[in-house]
Amino acid sequence: MRLLTGSLSLLLAALPLWAKPKVEIRIKIDDQIIKERPQDSLSRGGGAAIPTTIYGSIYFLNVTVLSDNAEAVAKNNGQWCISGDIELDKATEYHGMLNGNSIELEIPQKDGKTKRKTFEVFDHKWRKLIDLTRLFGPPLELAELYG
Repeated sequence: MRLLTGSLSLLLAALPLWAKPKVEIRIKIDDQIIKERPQDSLSRGGGAAIPTTIYGSIYFLNVTVLSDNAEAVAKNNGQWCISGDIELDKATEYHGMLNGNSIELEIPQKDGKTKRKTFEVFDHKWRKLIDLTRLFGPPLELAELYG
């Protein structure tokens, strides 16, 4: 019984270390990189429907993350690379919430309303196209075969 109580006490004490609070942030876009990626087509039943591949785009955005909570964005002075599935306007400063590695941004729409869109923190430093090509491109041997 003491072992169980001791284990539970340790877990409860460690919970605040694992929990990452939501933090209000602002984002300024510095650079955008678009990479094409294949997406498998799935049927409603969860299996492959047609042997085709649908290509989609993933947007890598080098951003400067600003917050009143300086500790939350301290990594690399807030110069991060985030990824998502839409392009953002470089001239706009976006507001949102940082929750762990997810960033939920408010995207202004033409009708004056805002739409929430989720982005992921890809890296806590800016990335270049060559970095992303190395990570997501074909292996060098295949590139030479098709090039």
